[in-house]
Amino acid sequence: MRKIWANYEEKKVEEVVHVTEEKERTANYRAVYVTEITDAMHFYTQDVETGTQLENLMETMRAEIAAQPPVEGSYAARRGDYCIANFSADGEWYRARVEKVESPAKVHVFYIDYGNRERVPSTRLAVIPPAFSTRTLAAQATEYTFAYIQVPQDEDARADVVDSLVRDIQNTQCLLNVEHSGVTCPHVTLQFADSKDDVGLSLVKEGMVMVDVRKEKHLQKMVTEYLNGQESAKTARLNIWRYGDFRDDDADEFGYKLKK
Repeated sequence: MRKIWANYEEKKVEEVVHVTEEKERTANYRAVYVTEITDAMHFYTQDVETGTQLENLMETMRAEIAAQPPVEGSYAARRGDYCIANFSADGEWYRARVEKVESPAKVHVFYIDYGNRERVPSTRLAVIPPAFSTRTLAAQATEYTFAYIQVPQDEDARADVVDSLVRDIQNTQCLLNVEHSGVTCPHVTLQFADSKDDVGLSLVKEGMVMVDVRKEKHLQKMVTEYLNGQESAKTARLNIWRYGDFRDDDADEFGYKLKK
């Protein structure tokens, strides 16, 4: 290998720290399958491109479990452990992680490929066969939340939003784009797979949520589009705007406040 820097002498220059900021928003939508929506307005998705890998793993794993059923009560649950859990809704086995152990009869598990949670007795848990561990296939459920929107603290208003999302996008294929990072998970936009309409923007236009005004320059085009949708909803007095702009101090009596 040639020593191309052999005779190079570094020039002494004053150190300048450059803070770079993205000039344009990156739009790189990919196909995902929405598996779970939480009351906190977070949701879990699986990447469509790896969906067949999960299906094959689950089919093979369940066949092995059927051939050699786990001994009931032989598993001692410990927080943080990966295991398999027998889901109460359908009686099938799924990969899971133990989140909390209250007692042998009350074990909190998180289904790592779907994003849902439940409390089960340890008798419905078993050691995960090594061939089906996360080393073979990583956990398939990824957590996200919506970019550009805020939900009022009012419980009824929030429940309406969650119900709408469950009805419209849970267990369906959507297109996802990461907009910016977050404290607990990435903030994203979702599009309906068929119409390519923005799911979050649709909620804004229906007057179900408010706009989270981001300050980043490269996101301003999206923020403006969302704010225009919000103004239309406010003018039409839709849903949370039916009493006017509840963000004014004198609107607190209606129970709508910004979620910090």
